[in-house]
Amino acid sequence: MCPKNIKDIKIKKILVIGSDSLARNLLLTPSIKKIKEAFREAEMDIVAGPSAVEFAAEHPFFRSYIPYSIRNPFMFLKKARKRRYDLIVSFGSGRLMPYFLRGKYRLSFFWKYFFSDKNFTMESDLALNFIEPFFGRDDAPRVFFPVTARDRDSAAERLKNDGVKSSERFIVIAPGADAGRKPWPAEKFAKAAKELMEIYGTTVILAGPEKSRRYSEKIKALIGGGHVYNYSGAGMKETAALMDRADLLITGSLDYMHLAGAAKCPVVAIFGPGNPYRYGPVGTKNIVVHSNLECFPCRAKKYCRRNFLCLEKIKPEQVLKAAMLIMDEKEQPLLFNL
Repeated sequence: MCPKNIKDIKIKKILVIGSDSLARNLLLTPSIKKIKEAFREAEMDIVAGPSAVEFAAEHPFFRSYIPYSIRNPFMFLKKARKRRYDLIVSFGSGRLMPYFLRGKYRLSFFWKYFFSDKNFTMESDLALNFIEPFFGRDDAPRVFFPVTARDRDSAAERLKNDGVKSSERFIVIAPGADAGRKPWPAEKFAKAAKELMEIYGTTVILAGPEKSRRYSEKIKALIGGGHVYNYSGAGMKETAALMDRADLLITGSLDYMHLAGAAKCPVVAIFGPGNPYRYGPVGTKNIVVHSNLECFPCRAKKYCRRNFLCLEKIKPEQVLKAAMLIMDEKEQPLLFNL
């Protein structure tokens, strides 16, 4: 379907089939970047779920974003087939999609993905392993998310309006878990945040999607004072610009975790359910905090036989200790405490 010397072939139009979540699409960016570098003059489109619109819109890698919905796949197939792509590369859940599209060359990792060791391999490395025979790989790949001058100006203006000086240290807390996942208790977020504010005199920015605003307001009320601002509902690009200036992100959200990785912001990642070996933070100053139960890691989302005991057992002191390690040592090497 795709010759090993594909880099030597003239390719004009490329279709990348991504994923249905922001986090997974971010983890694909090291591989997408390698393909883009091989065909710098080619037009590249991406197919991804509706939640990927902020990831794909105005992204320098892509000419256009084609939303895909499992409820109405025929409209997408009809539109994509008309483009007659020279190369179709499938990373996401629709690994069989290339076989229903018109493409001169098709690169799908369906069988390799099915038989690969997914539990203990980072998703970004998994994708890079697949494309390496065709496009090679970088020694130190990193997640990529574009932030424009307009996004930085917007973030700076928001901070300025709240009296946060450009020289002032601040941390970002994104408390809301991803869709379908239970978040770490608000009381514990508040306790860890209060301690950090007392020790470092830092400002706290609460971030997340609009639907997490009430949860963030609860944390803010529990903190009870100090410089705490709720920026829930800010766009992903503005939030990435905030993280670019922040000293630290504390979160249980994969989306914001990998957004911070793209912004080179250190991360304390709270893992109850989930698999940090596969979806954990990518970067040079990250700590994973978990409760080390025998069932960890797992795939539980909405239902857990143990009522998410893994989250309840994580103490604010654990998160505080991890945050202090990063705040105290700016040149901290890779910290992945499993």
